[in-house]
Amino acid sequence: MNNHLGANIRVYRKNKGFTQEELANLLGVTPQAVSRWESEAGLPDISLVIPIAQILGITTDTLFGYDQLSHDEAITSRILQNVKELNDASDGSGSALRICEYLSEETTKNPTNYEIMVEYVQQVANLSMHVDLCGFLSGQPEKYERLYDDGIRKGIQVIRYSSNHELIDKAHYALAWIYIHRQDYDNAREHINVLPSLASNSVKESIQMELVFFEKGFQEMKDAMADSSKILFGVLGKHLRMLAENYAYYDEKEEALSICDFGEKLLKAYASKKDFINENIYYHTRKMIALHRMIAYTRAGEKQEAENVYQSFLNELKEEGIAPDKYNEIVEAMNNHIKAYGE
Repeated sequence: MNNHLGANIRVYRKNKGFTQEELANLLGVTPQAVSRWESEAGLPDISLVIPIAQILGITTDTLFGYDQLSHDEAITSRILQNVKELNDASDGSGSALRICEYLSEETTKNPTNYEIMVEYVQQVANLSMHVDLCGFLSGQPEKYERLYDDGIRKGIQVIRYSSNHELIDKAHYALAWIYIHRQDYDNAREHINVLPSLASNSVKESIQMELVFFEKGFQEMKDAMADSSKILFGVLGKHLRMLAENYAYYDEKEEALSICDFGEKLLKAYASKKDFINENIYYHTRKMIALHRMIAYTRAGEKQEAENVYQSFLNELKEEGIAPDKYNEIVEAMNNHIKAYGE
C-alpha cells in the first residue's frame, strides 16, 4: 500500500490537466489548501475525499494509494478467460457481439481496469468490421451503435487517464478502426496521427539495444537484439497478413497469389533464425497466408486448387516436424476460419 494522499492528489491532478487553482475552484477551497495537501503539510477534510476522487476521475481507494494489483490481476484473468470461452471462430459475428455485450458490463463494473477497457475497445473495433463488411445486424443498428458509442467513450477514458503508453496506443488504434468502419474518416485520422510510425528511425528498441551494449557489453546485447527482433517479427507478420487478405479479396488471382508467395518466402527467411521469432505468430501468419491463397483460388472458381493448397499446407507442417498438439490446434483453427470465411 502507498497511502501518500498528497502525492496522489498531485499525480492525478496533473493527469487530469488541472492546475492547483482549477482544482481548488472546483472544490470550493483555496489554491493554498491544495498546495498544502500536495506537499503533505496538511490533509483535506474528510468531507472532501469523495468530491476530490470524483473530480479526478478515480476511486477513493486509488486516491489513498491502496495497492489493488493482485485484486485487479485476478479480475483481469477471469474476464479474459471468459472472453476466450465466448469466442467462437465458426460464428465470428455472433461471438463478436456476445463478447462486446459482456465486456460492456464488465468495464462498467471495473472503471479503472484499463487493460479490460482496452480489450473492450478492441472487441468493439472487431464488431464494427463484421457490421461494416459482413452486413451483420443490418436491421438492428441500435444494437451496435450503442456499443460503438460506449466503446469510443471508454477508449477516450483510457487515453485520458491511463499512464500506460502501450494501452493508450492500443486504444488509439482500436478507436481509429471504429471510426473507419463508421466512415468518420476525420476522427479516424486524428487517432492514427498520434500513433508511433515506422517512418521514424528513433524507436525505443534501437537505442535500448545500444544502451545495453555500452552498459553491459555485447553478450548482454545479444539478448536485447533477439527481443527486438521478435517485436519486429510481430509487426512483419501483421503486415503480411494484411497484404494477403486484401489482395485475396480485392485483386486478381495471379496478383493475390504473387503476394502470398512473397509473404511466405519472407516469413520463412526470417524464421530461419529461431531466436528472432515468436512461434505462435509464425504459425498464425503461415496459416492466414495459406487461407487467403485458398480464398484467391475460390474467388476465381478454382475450388480444387483451393483444396490442394489446404492439403499442401498441412503436409508441409508435418514435414517440418511440428508438434502434434500445435498441428491439431492449427488444423482446428484453419477449419473454423474456412467455415467462417465461407459464410
